[in-house]
Amino acid sequence: MSHDFLSLARRLERAQALQNERFNQASGGRSLPVGGGFAHFRGEGHPLNQALGLIEPVTDAELAAVEAFLGVPTVLELSPAADPSLWSLLAERGYRLQQFQQLWVRSSPFAEAVFPSTRVRIAAAAEADVFNQVVCGGFLERDDWRDLDPPFKVSLEVPEAWGFIAFVDDEPAGGGMLGIVDGVALLSGDGVIPSFRGRGLQKALVQSRLSFAADRGCDLACASTAPGTASQRSYEASGFHAAYPKVEMARG
Repeated sequence: MSHDFLSLARRLERAQALQNERFNQASGGRSLPVGGGFAHFRGEGHPLNQALGLIEPVTDAELAAVEAFLGVPTVLELSPAADPSLWSLLAERGYRLQQFQQLWVRSSPFAEAVFPSTRVRIAAAAEADVFNQVVCGGFLERDDWRDLDPPFKVSLEVPEAWGFIAFVDDEPAGGGMLGIVDGVALLSGDGVIPSFRGRGLQKALVQSRLSFAADRGCDLACASTAPGTASQRSYEASGFHAAYPKVEMARG
C-alpha cells in the first residue's frame, strides 16, 4: 500500500474512532483505548458494542482484554490500515467475517446545490425525539414514525456533532448526523421516511451537511454504507468515491 493511501486511511480511521468516542461518552458508555482506537461498550447487547480505529499494532494480551471488555460477541471494525500482525491474531482466536462496509470519501471544495422543495436545517436539542424517530422510521421502513420508540437514540448535545432534519411541506421527512474531527466531516445515520423517497431528500441531506462542513473549514468528508444500497448511490451522486472497504470481524 502506498504512503499516501495509508496516510489517508489512518486519518479517516482516527477521525471515525474519535467521533464514536464522543457519542459513546455522551451515552454513558465505557471505553477501552486499544491500537490507536477504542473499544466501546454501551450496554449488554447494544449493536454498537465494538472496537474500531485499530491502526497501531495490537498484542495478544490487548486483544484478550478487548474480548473481556466487550463480552460476546466481540466485534472489531477493521480497515486496510490495520496493522498486518492483527490478521494472524484474529485467525488464531477464531474470528469470522461478519459484514462488509464501504467507506466513501470526498475532498473539498464541496459544491453547493439547491433543493427548492426541501428544507434542511439543524435539529435543536429539544427536537431529539423527533430526529431519532424520523431516522428510525427510515431505517425500519415505517411511515408511522411518530409511534416509534427507537431501540437506541443519538444525543444532539455531543460536541462538534449536529443532527440535520429534512422537511417536505413542514413535515419531517428524513435526517442524518454530521460530526467534525480535525477537518474531517463524518456523515452518518441517514434515514428517509418511505413515503418521501424518490424526491432527492438524502442527496439534499448530504449536500446540506457538506455546505455546513465547508463553512467550518473541513477539507475531507467521509461516510460508510453497506455495498450496493440506495445510500451508496446517493453519496456517489454527491461526488463521493470509494476510499476502501471495511470489514467487521466477530468472535463468539
